[in-house]
Amino acid sequence: MSNDIAQGKIALGGGGGAAESKLLDEVFATWIGKHGKLLYLPLAMRGMADFSSCLAWITETFAPLGISNITMWHDLSSHRKNEMADFDAVYIGGGNTYALLAEFLESGFATYLREYVDTGGSVYGGSAGAVLLGRDLRTVTHMDTNSIGLQETACLNMAQDHAIWVHYTDADDVHIRQFIQITAYPVIAIAERTGVTIEAETIATVGYEPAYQFTSLGKQRIA
Repeated sequence: MSNDIAQGKIALGGGGGAAESKLLDEVFATWIGKHGKLLYLPLAMRGMADFSSCLAWITETFAPLGISNITMWHDLSSHRKNEMADFDAVYIGGGNTYALLAEFLESGFATYLREYVDTGGSVYGGSAGAVLLGRDLRTVTHMDTNSIGLQETACLNMAQDHAIWVHYTDADDVHIRQFIQITAYPVIAIAERTGVTIEAETIATVGYEPAYQFTSLGKQRIA
């Protein structure tokens, strides 16, 4: 990992396509740098799409932003913690959140990713990847299938103690408030056309629509 990249940054995408996430992608590209190396983890798409098509997608998305040095891992069990130091940033794609969390926990990479960010790494989570970086995956019970019977709900908690709600619309407000009543966790809600960055403990919206913070006190836009 180069020493001149931004330190310990998190990007959270709401789950839209390349056009919807363009502004967030542009910010993330500046974190990587023109000669930086990106690690791409499409693990949540296992069984849902061919990994070669996933690599083609991220290549097409970031090539116009000057990011061409992209390495894809599709099986964490065949890699080790020290390999992560070779990369300037990590992109965790969308798919099934239950399968994604299970693989991170079973492989030990949940701990490794936290350490990576603590020592200066930058991480982008899109859709399921964003939920993984939050506090609890029960924010996706209405849309993801738990076909593996995962009992654990605690995620990596790398978003200032917030759970992450992706593909957000105003119709989700009642469900988010119910989630907060059950868990007492604050929530960052992100629509498909927007994203959120966390830098130096500052949470900011980067996108075409507002993102929101929900707490027991109510709902407010993230600046």
